[in-house]
Amino acid sequence: MSNSESPANVWYEANCHCGAIKYKVNVPSLETQKVTNCNCSICCKNGYLNVYPKRTDVVFHKGEDHMKGYLFGEERCMHKFCPTCGSSLFVDPHMDDPELIVVNVRMFKDIDVDKLELWKYDGFNRLQPRYDV
Repeated sequence: MSNSESPANVWYEANCHCGAIKYKVNVPSLETQKVTNCNCSICCKNGYLNVYPKRTDVVFHKGEDHMKGYLFGEERCMHKFCPTCGSSLFVDPHMDDPELIVVNVRMFKDIDVDKLELWKYDGFNRLQPRYDV
């Protein structure tokens, strides 16, 4: 077992819609952790539901060099997507945390998003997360 993998962690296989980008992500089980549902403009438009592994817990099988990026606003986070199918895959907060990567769980295989416990974050107003909504 690697240092980054604890007994509660699970490897999730993931890919963009067209399959040009394939990877796996090691995070605590989605049955036990909350997934962030942010209401900022880009998360809403692209349907992001996010978890936050370390970069070392994302392993690419293919297509890492195929991804394109998009910056906007303060240009603090690079949004990574597949240029072929347009799937929104990652948010790279390179300026804030060089070890962290934000992963859209909608790309995980065999995930029922209706069964996820969501953690509402008011990114539109940049307010602290709320657990009561």
